[in-house]
Order: sequence, then structure tokens, then C-alpha cells
Amino acid sequence: MSDVIPLPLELLIDVLTRLPIKTLVCCACVCKSWHNLVTSPRFITTHLNRSSLANNSNLLLVRSCSNDDKEENYSLLSCENEKFCEYAEFELPIERYENPYLRIIGTCNGLVCLSDDSVCYMFDIYLWNPSIQKMVALPPVRLTFESYGDLVHSMGFGFDSLTNDYKVIRIVYFEGPFGCQSPPEVDIFSLSTGIWRNISHLGLQYTIYPRAPQAFLNGAAHWPAYDWRRRGNLIVSFHMGDEVFGEMMVPDSLVHHNWLQGVRVAKFQEWLALIHIKRTDDNNTCCIWVMKEYGIPESWTKLFSIDMSGGLFTNVAGFTRKGEVLFGTKDAYLVAYDPEVEQVKHLHVRGSTDSWYRDSFYADAFTESLVLIREKEPPVLHG
Repeated sequence: MSDVIPLPLELLIDVLTRLPIKTLVCCACVCKSWHNLVTSPRFITTHLNRSSLANNSNLLLVRSCSNDDKEENYSLLSCENEKFCEYAEFELPIERYENPYLRIIGTCNGLVCLSDDSVCYMFDIYLWNPSIQKMVALPPVRLTFESYGDLVHSMGFGFDSLTNDYKVIRIVYFEGPFGCQSPPEVDIFSLSTGIWRNISHLGLQYTIYPRAPQAFLNGAAHWPAYDWRRRGNLIVSFHMGDEVFGEMMVPDSLVHHNWLQGVRVAKFQEWLALIHIKRTDDNNTCCIWVMKEYGIPESWTKLFSIDMSGGLFTNVAGFTRKGEVLFGTKDAYLVAYDPEVEQVKHLHVRGSTDSWYRDSFYADAFTESLVLIREKEPPVLHG
């Protein structure tokens, strides 16, 4: 008779969901029953929810490009006692491309959505979980330069909590004599089905700025856009669950501003935010606007302005959960600036001084997860 007393399932789940990712990956190899448990949707969700409330809240995903060989470097930094230290380092599991670096569309629940369109359009898109080193290559997109000629696109990535699914949306405009005023073609990819769907019938009436960085929050992706009818800027949203587009007005001072020159959307803590970098001959200023009440234009508030005229800061790479602004510097270092106390912290991350890599810094709050652990191994990825 065995002396081993099996744990009740609820207790086993409670114990295992407290373990770090690397340990859980090993646990999945212990036996078939543990593998089925650790890779089950219920366990993955429970672990993710617990991770979001535990030490993962201090993690920061950072991407930089080295100055010598121009390789992409990905790492997790942990902020302990007001200091940043390396928590983990990752190797991108694909070969180099013609583009200088992959563009990060967004991060969500431990997943990173990558596209190789940082400079030219090669149209390969990936979902990557660096914590478990699992990557999935998305099927080929429907609209390409080879098949449709000149085009520009914007992309979004996020989570559909209604169906526990991850989705990528691609919005394509065909360039012509009148720019991008015509309704775009819109396709959406669902991880649960593994296919792209054409949802162009939604009839988006606005022009999203090409390759504009997105901000995912409240279940929706957000982009800066232009309304040709009213001749002004606005924010377009796309809800991943309902699969509908929406619109939001921006602060009056930014309605007619040239957004191609230093304005983009972002997520600042739990708020939708606008980053506005004003550059003049004698003064550079970074203004952070936040929408205090989501969906209420009257709640736009200029949270703070940061003087960049000293030349130290060059571009905004992201934010920490605490509210620090992450800047790239003229010497290609990543620093965290606390606007409340006007203090700069060095993250000891060095990037590239090459002009091609000027905007390659990326930083965002990150939560480790097991998402993608159930997915089949991706096909052989080529360079």
C-alpha cells in the first residue's frame, strides 16, 4: 500500500500556482496528469491572476539593441528598494531580418506581439511568451505590397476576456492621390481559431496614423487617428470582445496638432494617456495627458510637463507601474525619471547610438504567464 496521500485538486492548484514559471514548466514534465493540469486554461488563468497581484507587479520588460552587433536584447528588470536589477534575460528565437529590429505591437498577459515592419513591410507577425520561450508565427496576412501595391497599415493586439482569447487586428489603407481618406481593409486574427477574418464591413471612417503605437486597456486597442470630415485628430478604439470601433475626442490643444510630429497614445498606470513632445528651436518639452475618466473627453488632464531642453532625454520608451517615465538618452542609455521628485535613475541598459536604432528602446510593465504553453510548436522560422 502506498504511503503517498494525494492532495485534493483545489489544494494542489493553490500550491502550484504560487510557483515561479520555470518551476511550473518542469512540473508539466513530471507526469501526464500534472502536464494536463499545468497546461489547462483554468490553471493558466489562475496563475496569471495570482502573478498579477504578486511580485510580477514590479517587473519591467525591456528591449534594446546593442551598439556593436545591433542584436535585439530582451530582459526583465525587477524594481526592488527603488533600484532596478536584472531578473531574467531572453533570446529572441528567430533569425535576423532585413529590418533593423522587430516592432513591438504590444504586450498583454505575458505575451508580446511582434511584427517585422519597423522600416519596410515584410508582413511576418509573431506572438511570443518570453517566460516559457514559446513563439507562434501567425498565418500570412491577406494584403501585401506584392499583391495590392502601395499600402500603409496599423496594428493592434489585446485580450478578449469574454472568450479568453488573444487577438491581433490589422488595418490597411491603400495609398492614392488623396492619401488615406478611403475606408480601410480590416482583418483580425484570433489565437483560438488560428485564422484571419475580414471585418472590413465595419466601415471605419477615420485614418489611423500608419504604424502608430497602440495602447491596450479596458479591453480595447487605441490609436491616434485623423478625421478628414472635421479636419482634426481623435483617438480610435477597437474593443476586442465586441469587435466594434469607437472614437474619443482629444484635448482641444491637440485637435489640430501635427501628430506625426511627437504625439502618440499610451497606457499610463491605469489611464489612457497621450504623450506630446513639443520641439522648438530653444525648448523641448514632454507633456503627459491622461483621461481620468475613461471615455469622458472632459476628464483629459495634463498630468505633468518634463523639460527636455537639456538634451539628456531623446525619446519616451515607456512607463513603469509606479508612474516613472522611461527615456532613452542621447548616449543611448535607458533611464527612469520620476516627475514627482524630478529624480533620474539609471537602469544600466545600453542601446545603440546608430540613427537606425534611435527608437528601438521599448519598456513596459510585464507579468509572467503560461499563456501559449498549450500551443503547438511553431513551424520552422526562417530569416
